[in-house]
Amino acid sequence: MNSSTDHSSTPHLFLHAQFETPSAYDEATRTNTNQESGTSVTSTPTTVIERHCFDVSNCQEAVIGLGKSVEPIKPQPGDYTYSGMHDHGPLPLPKEGGQFAQLIGFVNAAKKASDRYLTELIEREKMLAAAKKATGGVEGDGDTKQQKSKRKRGAAKS
Repeated sequence: MNSSTDHSSTPHLFLHAQFETPSAYDEATRTNTNQESGTSVTSTPTTVIERHCFDVSNCQEAVIGLGKSVEPIKPQPGDYTYSGMHDHGPLPLPKEGGQFAQLIGFVNAAKKASDRYLTELIEREKMLAAAKKATGGVEGDGDTKQQKSKRKRGAAKS
């Protein structure tokens, strides 16, 4: 039996990622699940938790070596990406496919999801900061943070 075509003994590979960040907004607990992407989002007034499951159903295998028609070149000093070239000439072609290519594909997908999530979080925080700046830092009761701080210091002295 050829082991390259027999996948019955190959374990099902997957990668779970969870992003947990402080919530920048106040709303009731909610959970949304996107069945297609395997994403689950739960948020509370204090945290946002986003869970992802990466597997062969939603991730491509990574290309380990250079793409087709890409010539090996000597990398610049400090460049650690795969270039196909060593100090003394071209490297042999790496083995493509298999479980390591799957795992690398899962990690690449997790990195993209993390980047997307953090970008959304940063943009939301920028919008909240801009809105707060537009209102002059006024809190819910009409006082600025400086006014509240001054009142607290005055109360502590008495």
